Amino acid sequence: MADKIIFRDLQVRTVLGNDSWERKKSQPLLITVEIHTSITSAGKSDRVSESVHYGVACKRATAFAESAHGLQSLEAFAEGIARACLEVTSRALGVYVFARKPRALLHAEYAGVEIFRTRSDVFGSWGNDPASESSEDRGSSSDQQALIVAERMAAEAAAGILGEEDRIVVKRLSLSTIIGVNLWERHYKQIVNIDLTLHSERPVKMGGAVRDKVPRYRNFRTVVDAVTEMVEKSSYRTVEALGMAIARAAIKQCKVPKITVHIEKPSALVFAACSAVEITRTAADFAVQTGTGGVLSTATSALGSAAPTPPRANTPAPVVATPAAEHEPEPETHSAYIALGTNIGDRLQNLHQALNRLNTDLPMSHVTETSFLYETAPMYETDQPSFLNAACLVKTRLGPLELLDGLQRIEAAMGRDYSMYRNGPRVIDLDILFYDELIMRTERLTIPHALLHERRFQLGPLCDIDGDLMHHHLGKTAAALHRHLTTHSDVPNDIVRVTPLSNHCFMPFSDGSSASERGGILKSLSPETQKDTVFMGILNCTPDSFSDGGCYTSLDAAVEHARELVRSGADIIDIGGQSTRPGAVQIGADEEIKRVVPVVRRLRDEGIELPISVDTFYADVAAASLDAGADIINDVTGGYFDPAMLPLVAKRQCPYVLMHMRGDPSTMESMNDYSEYCGDVVRGTRFELAQRVRAALDHGVPKWNIILDPGIGFAKEGAQNFEILRRLPELTASHIRAAPRQSLPSTAQNDVEEEREEGFVDEDLAAELVNYPVLVGSSRKRFIGSVTGKSDAKDRVWGTAATITAAVQGRASIVRVHDVLEMVDVARVSDRIYRC
Repeated sequence: MADKIIFRDLQVRTVLGNDSWERKKSQPLLITVEIHTSITSAGKSDRVSESVHYGVACKRATAFAESAHGLQSLEAFAEGIARACLEVTSRALGVYVFARKPRALLHAEYAGVEIFRTRSDVFGSWGNDPASESSEDRGSSSDQQALIVAERMAAEAAAGILGEEDRIVVKRLSLSTIIGVNLWERHYKQIVNIDLTLHSERPVKMGGAVRDKVPRYRNFRTVVDAVTEMVEKSSYRTVEALGMAIARAAIKQCKVPKITVHIEKPSALVFAACSAVEITRTAADFAVQTGTGGVLSTATSALGSAAPTPPRANTPAPVVATPAAEHEPEPETHSAYIALGTNIGDRLQNLHQALNRLNTDLPMSHVTETSFLYETAPMYETDQPSFLNAACLVKTRLGPLELLDGLQRIEAAMGRDYSMYRNGPRVIDLDILFYDELIMRTERLTIPHALLHERRFQLGPLCDIDGDLMHHHLGKTAAALHRHLTTHSDVPNDIVRVTPLSNHCFMPFSDGSSASERGGILKSLSPETQKDTVFMGILNCTPDSFSDGGCYTSLDAAVEHARELVRSGADIIDIGGQSTRPGAVQIGADEEIKRVVPVVRRLRDEGIELPISVDTFYADVAAASLDAGADIINDVTGGYFDPAMLPLVAKRQCPYVLMHMRGDPSTMESMNDYSEYCGDVVRGTRFELAQRVRAALDHGVPKWNIILDPGIGFAKEGAQNFEILRRLPELTASHIRAAPRQSLPSTAQNDVEEEREEGFVDEDLAAELVNYPVLVGSSRKRFIGSVTGKSDAKDRVWGTAATITAAVQGRASIVRVHDVLEMVDVARVSDRIYRC
């Protein structure tokens, strides 16, 4: 066992990253150091020169800590302290450093880092023989060497588990939550004190310059933010369940590989300081269940004939090793986050073209994720048109400068005028925001982007993809930078999330330009900015629809009804050529084209300029309708019925209504069992919708083109439809609570375990659903008649009105209705009550 020289709780004053208010200010730090050595020689000679002088070590540590080190992270700071202490003398064989920031977090005692480093770790070798510094005769040369080896082995062994991992510690995070089984505990929040220990592997390469970069899974602020949000919204009955939920949030949301959670409940026991639970969990403890009977396989099979998602178009082909190149390493794939902006010409088409070129013109690269779409006021040079902005994640094997060259070639090919004054109008602008965790500064390229911290029009889209990206130069995540601009600065709130409803319309704008010049029809469908509900008027060109089948089968009747919908206040006309009512007989694509396409073409020929949606699950019908002038594809199957649908939507870059459904119209009524989700239809709908969203994204459909529809009446019985309307905001929430037992259908209540009644659901959504606009189609449906007693669908107008009000209250962006004139009045009043 190694001997130790210790100094504890050395207080220093330094600027290290940000304080609890995210400011760069001088802060107190506490440092505890244990230097592992052998004091045998000093113990015999009583000479401090033959030991490690703790005074010198303390001064060296203080000098480093209070120097202009320019470090951001506690990890890098601890590495610097370790090096300073080991440099005191070669007798210092190893060092344990515990560095703590008492002012790191608002609601915690401190955040800290624990590391152990040997001389060999830091300097690459053990250095000079400490025996040569001793005046004490330590015996023969062989005996000395054996003793030295033994001392070094003892130092390494003393590290214990810290020889394999570093630890990030958050001490006494005090949060308020509902916790407990007693009646009074269900009514009053109480304090819980939480200690978090994040376990991570030690750096592979040590020595040389200190690496001042913190991977996201070691970013204590990100973890604490996720844990705080979850805990303060939770209402668990047991500390055990809360501890598991905290571990799950850290591992799943923040990608922490291993965590220890210690929770104390101070008010639990009258004659004890607290009750407590401590657990340690790894990513393996929360692995997604797959295979026969697993959650994913069960949910997927419920969708019917869903085909496996094929690889995305334009992805690089796998590299096949040839005998000559068998031992050559495969090029590394990098993650590059690219900002896109445009304010000249057809802005929407410019963005779509840029996305396509990123896939086709950049070698060894492909787009894997997109943001939502934003309309923003010009910055710097304000006398110019507004911009459309987005961001995307590109997986590439190009180096950063090669990538920059490729982006500039795309800009030039699209007509970018580089002679234009700086920050002036442009047809396309492609900026590299991040490239892995690289920090780079050259005359041509700075990574992270030099002005990212002041640009909401880049940070907003970037956070849609990954808000936890760490800006290592500033020591803040992208989400923290965006939050600062949104809430803590004088930067105007001039960025609005928008959804395209048409790519090729010629309606005039207030400034005199046309949509062909500006890029289609864009609507703000975000709950924060949307003022008025968007109306999709229903035009059924079918003989057998449940409500108005046979009324508009002739071309003249269909066109006249479309005009009536426009006069009544419709914003979109939705044309259907196939009934999807329960039990409907399916027709083929050719017959559906005959019913739909002539109506679309005639409406365009007669000057109907509103966006036209076509309700179809056939890719051939969708293609023919888009060719005839349609704008939106409304697919009740979410793309699973026809494998060609999602590739078509991605290629044509059209808005896409993605609905939740199981089976087909002839089987869906028998597929309303959500027992695999504890009987919770909202949870099941979220899970299965997320699968279809992931399939769409993987096929290259931009996030901004997707509109979600929970599928009222599709694979859902009466009470389940009311449940969805009641809990509509949960459809696109970041996480949801387990449904209270009493809210579930009576058949499912007995299946719900008592311990699952409280707290958040452990979901493994294939894609996050936050911020997607929602369409609700409840008009005249049978579940309304089941409570009003109206068997004739046309008599369900006022029942429909109640569902429209519920949809507006539930933040639905679009409602699909038969009776547009009446529902416009209902929604306009509801808008004034429930929308900002």
